[in-house]
Amino acid sequence: MKNKFWKILSLVLILTPIFITACTEAEKTDAPPNIILIITDDQGWTQTSHMADPNIPGSKSDYYETPNMDKLAASGVLFSQGYAPNPICSPTRNSLLFGQNASRHIYNQDLEWYKNTEDWLTIPKVIKSANPDYKTAHIGKWHVANIPAEAGYDYDDGLTSNSMGEIFGDEFLRFKDYSQQVKDYVTENQVENPAGVRMFGNGSMYWSDENPKDIFGLTKRATDFMKGCIEEDRPFYVQVSHYATHLSLVSRKETYEYFKSKKPGEKHNSAEFAAMLKDLDTGIGMLMDFVKEAGIEDNTYIFLMGDNGGRETFNQMGIIDENKNLADAHFAGIKHRNIPLREGKHSFYEGGLRVPFMAAGPDIKPGRVCEVPVSGLDFLPTFAELAGYSTEMPEYIDGGSLVPILLNEGTERVARNREALIFHQALHRPPRTAIRKGNYKLIKIWTHENRYENSPKVELFDLSTDLSETTDLSEEFPEITKELEADLMEFLDEVNAETGEGKLRGPYYRLLEDLEEKK
Repeated sequence: MKNKFWKILSLVLILTPIFITACTEAEKTDAPPNIILIITDDQGWTQTSHMADPNIPGSKSDYYETPNMDKLAASGVLFSQGYAPNPICSPTRNSLLFGQNASRHIYNQDLEWYKNTEDWLTIPKVIKSANPDYKTAHIGKWHVANIPAEAGYDYDDGLTSNSMGEIFGDEFLRFKDYSQQVKDYVTENQVENPAGVRMFGNGSMYWSDENPKDIFGLTKRATDFMKGCIEEDRPFYVQVSHYATHLSLVSRKETYEYFKSKKPGEKHNSAEFAAMLKDLDTGIGMLMDFVKEAGIEDNTYIFLMGDNGGRETFNQMGIIDENKNLADAHFAGIKHRNIPLREGKHSFYEGGLRVPFMAAGPDIKPGRVCEVPVSGLDFLPTFAELAGYSTEMPEYIDGGSLVPILLNEGTERVARNREALIFHQALHRPPRTAIRKGNYKLIKIWTHENRYENSPKVELFDLSTDLSETTDLSEEFPEITKELEADLMEFLDEVNAETGEGKLRGPYYRLLEDLEEKK
């Protein structure tokens, strides 16, 4: 009897740790996951120190350094064909929030749309609908024609826009005055323009700051929010929308000095931009470190995407000293920063639309590269599924869930309401549309634009053989051209998109005016 007792006790002692481990694993599986979305500003597809496409050696920078983004990409899946919903920041941010193509809202014929979004799905609303335990936060640049709290956020930084992250915000510096000073400086000192870049008023300025673009302020607010959620045992969604690397160039002094002493690359050589990008990367690394140190790494997804393509070039650059005086000025030494992609921000060529895009988290196999075209429109249905949302998405949601691709490397498509990816703008911007279906991409420039020959026009490219979009195939393949143009026209008609020009201000600024009138 005694022997039998000891045998049973021994068996219990052996099995108990296994049972506890199994229960812990079950709890992990059942617990709703945390979701972090990081949005970088004006960061081009090639502006990382890892290859945006491992099959294209030229798809990484030969000067910039982004070790934490590299680490994030390596720890999960790198999307080599990731697209922003639009080549400009505000339309992209509206599209992300609503999961809808910009032609349904910001470029729609209904100019009052932003006053009627109470019942629209948003990322935080759909997550909370899936599980009301979630707490949600938006930190950083907003620039959306909606009020964060009404969009479903529990915590936010307010109706912020570019100015909050710029040297020129809050009358800190008078932009026009300093632009004129730079023009005078380069003229009087006969400063060389080696790349022959165009000089105009919207040049860049650089100065040093210990909290450049509020990178570290944003990071602290994000980590404080996450700490609170962990203490309350609540799952969370937090979107960290960085001001970096938009327009004026800012970094810590030591980061700038490091790049000033580094050998310039042939493709990238701006120490000012490199320093700001490296400080941004440091802030991203701090978020990643927090997730690991807080012990939530096994139940937290991290997504990163650029809001649009990078600026194609920097023009005149003014260096501002600690007294806010112009100390130096020079021209950019490189004219095309997004090679091998064509053009950059504002353009409907790949340089304006293709961006850094990556994700890591539970059950995502590390070291993967996915060549399936994906879009920021896919975030809403993706986060909804991760949070446990089981209702079918309305037809007006233009994205599709990336969860099947994230968890199954064999998945080769995203299920959306239509096969093609469509990009569009009009109204207060020159009317342009692009459609990508399979390897083919069609661009329609609706009106005459001085920068483009023979516009208005339609162009067709095969991205599988011509990533740089150098050869227009519209005459060689008229049937494909007609099919794609018909597809995009059908969509634009269906959603009541505007295709003409207008002087109307963007809806974000109209919203601010409406709120001011109500005071």
